[in-house]
Amino acid sequence: MSVRPIRLMGDPVLRTPAVDVTTFDKELRNLVKDLADTMIEAPGVGLAAPQIGVGLRVFVFDVDDVFGHLINPVLHFPNEEEQDGPEGCLSLPDLTFDCVRKMHVLAHGMNVYGDP
Repeated sequence: MSVRPIRLMGDPVLRTPAVDVTTFDKELRNLVKDLADTMIEAPGVGLAAPQIGVGLRVFVFDVDDVFGHLINPVLHFPNEEEQDGPEGCLSLPDLTFDCVRKMHVLAHGMNVYGDP
């Protein structure tokens, strides 16, 4: 599909809560392809739709050789174990921050066809 411009810190779309996807169509499939193309080109390990100016609850990821997407994601933290380390964001280019995050996360949502 195409690489889209990544919105940077200060863009209002990044501060506006994203809304649930309710229509699973070709436009959504194209959005996911554009997100993937943009993330790969950046390069990054994850990218959410608001980061390319689309206020929907959609993200793509490439972590530990697992490449995928989730629509209307829900996160669960199976335990309280944490780790610290550097973290970056494609909307804050060239900046990293030390951050404490949960060691494990379980994510579930839907695919581009609305299937769990």
